[in-house]
Amino acid sequence: MDAPTFELIRRWLWLANTVLCVVLLVRMAALKLSSAYKFFLASLVFSIIRFALLWWLPVNSDRFINFWKWTEPITWLFSTLVVLELCTLIFKEYRGIQVLGRRTIYASTVVAMLVSLILILPTWRQSDQPMMAIPRFLLVERGVYSALVILLFLLLVFLVFLPIPLSRNVVLHSVLYAAFFLAGSLGIFIAGKTSQQTGIIVNTCLMGVAFLCLVAWIALLSRAGETKIATIPKPLPSSYEEKLVEQLASINATLLRASSKVDSGLVSK
Repeated sequence: MDAPTFELIRRWLWLANTVLCVVLLVRMAALKLSSAYKFFLASLVFSIIRFALLWWLPVNSDRFINFWKWTEPITWLFSTLVVLELCTLIFKEYRGIQVLGRRTIYASTVVAMLVSLILILPTWRQSDQPMMAIPRFLLVERGVYSALVILLFLLLVFLVFLPIPLSRNVVLHSVLYAAFFLAGSLGIFIAGKTSQQTGIIVNTCLMGVAFLCLVAWIALLSRAGETKIATIPKPLPSSYEEKLVEQLASINATLLRASSKVDSGLVSK
């Protein structure tokens, strides 16, 4: 197939993915999962509204490009919030660790983004294009998403190695969002490194991955999955897992006591 055919397929996959986002939004609301995944659902709402406005604009027009550029940073924000939400869900049963983990993730996100932006700074300086040109824009976006990819990878490592009891929905959501986000991030990277024709073909394939992820979310998320504990094969012996569980419980209790002391100290002042 030639590039125009792939472009047509990509455009209709874009429409299909948006329709699936609507279906997923409605399904999660019907399953009463909105409160647990509020940032994820908010990102779906934003994506649906954004697509509805972009669909009617000519793809290569100035209005399309400008609207895309000024709304794209909002997707960066939602992507960051969803990754932080995953951290909260993974450590849901360990409130003390959850607070520390959330603060650590906040700090790690800032540091990772700064490092990513520093790494792209030489390329940025060498570019002779306007400040808000698409290549410059994609360069910054690539830096932001690279940082989030690293954080997602670390969260998936936690899922595999730490013996934390997790609901089936949380594990499913974490894995699917990682695949969904990585596909989108890879598309952004390829868009800035390949020719336009190759970029269209690869992006079409990656949108197909996003389509499959959305179908899996709709088909596999369930209300019972919120309480059903997932069974994840661990690479560590069971004796080590038991020790890790005890250590996690001890660390969690210590952090909770420290947090309560800090809170009581602030109240007394």
